[in-house]
Amino acid sequence: MIERVSLKLLDFVVSHTTIDDDLAEVYKYGIEISISTALNILLTIILSFVLGDVLCGIIFLICMVLIRSYCGGYHADSYFKCNLTMIILFSITYCVSRVLVCFDIARFYIMILVLTLGFIPIFAFSPVRNKHKELTEEKYTRCRVISFILYITIGMMGLFLISVCPFYGSIIIVTLTEVSVMILIEIFRQRRKKDEGERSNS
Repeated sequence: MIERVSLKLLDFVVSHTTIDDDLAEVYKYGIEISISTALNILLTIILSFVLGDVLCGIIFLICMVLIRSYCGGYHADSYFKCNLTMIILFSITYCVSRVLVCFDIARFYIMILVLTLGFIPIFAFSPVRNKHKELTEEKYTRCRVISFILYITIGMMGLFLISVCPFYGSIIIVTLTEVSVMILIEIFRQRRKKDEGERSNS
């Protein structure tokens, strides 16, 4: 569906301006990503509204979209899987945060340990390279530094909220942890594809 809508939008743009054939695919991909991102945001807000806490959905989106823009991570094979993954991640974040607060696990020292462990994949692999988003060495270094700063800054905000509003602090910290896990998943997928390619060529 997203691809069909993107093609119609691209046709509309082409009919009103001149675009090189070489750039048409780039425009199409950009439109698809924009629609998919907007749909992710909409679905998350709707789900958070159904759960009765729109603020937790907004906090999740800000953390997830902001840091993922610079550190990368798992990319689904289709837009449907991408949208489904976002809903699943938000659902996990909400449920885990509720459990942490309900059983009084969202304690300051525990969350510091979680954030420290979560920083390891960020430090080791961020930003994860993606074939759809080529990075020059300069941009790679910039994204790496920004991802560190964002993780630490957002993590500190989460720790502060743990003492004020444990649920929202947990939302932030669990979201950062999910970003780290998604990085590990993508690194594993890329290495597996590389190994399969080497075996097929040998």
